[in-house]
Amino acid sequence: MMVVTQAASISDARKTSFPGNRRMRRPAEFKRVYAGGRRIGNEFFTANLLANDVTWARLGMSIAARNVRRSVDRNRVRRLIRESFRMHQLQLPSVDIIIGARPAVVQADRALLRESLDNIWRKVSAACAC
Repeated sequence: MMVVTQAASISDARKTSFPGNRRMRRPAEFKRVYAGGRRIGNEFFTANLLANDVTWARLGMSIAARNVRRSVDRNRVRRLIRESFRMHQLQLPSVDIIIGARPAVVQADRALLRESLDNIWRKVSAACAC
């Protein structure tokens, strides 16, 4: 019985992993989204999105040091964004998404930031429902 549970949890972990093909890394990819994409946001985050030619969503992050001064805070925000994306990636359409942070993220608690990211993912899905 325990083996089935472990097998199920392993397959669930694979579904919510964050492999390299779901990441945006190249400057040209970022430029393409910034130039031709749509922008949405809320008080803590901005998201630029553009349809891509693969069948899954890809994530890029742009956390500016001028908005989030301390590297500890920038890394905390990045971890939170990655975690949220991993949990929602299967519900997202095939778009390239660049998430940026606004200065208010530094004072906000983790639960509020998670809720804010959940709202961003809902807006992304609604904006791309063609």
